[in-house]
Amino acid sequence: MPIYEFKCKKCGNVFEFLCFRSSDEDTATCPSCGGNKTEKLLSIFSSASSGSSNGFGSSLGSASCSPSGGFS
Repeated sequence: MPIYEFKCKKCGNVFEFLCFRSSDEDTATCPSCGGNKTEKLLSIFSSASSGSSNGFGSSLGSASCSPSGGFS
């Protein structure tokens, strides 16, 4: 069940809407003014990788692709 961002064409409010089916995108109603003329916005998504200490990857300054540690 994806959550999409919509923008109301009547008042300009940007809001999120949970769509259970693809046909639900047509029923997105603005929570501020109740307008039904909305447009779906292009949103970005984020994902976290395991082992990352800062959320952006811990090897930003590293030039090596080999794992640290391991067997010798």
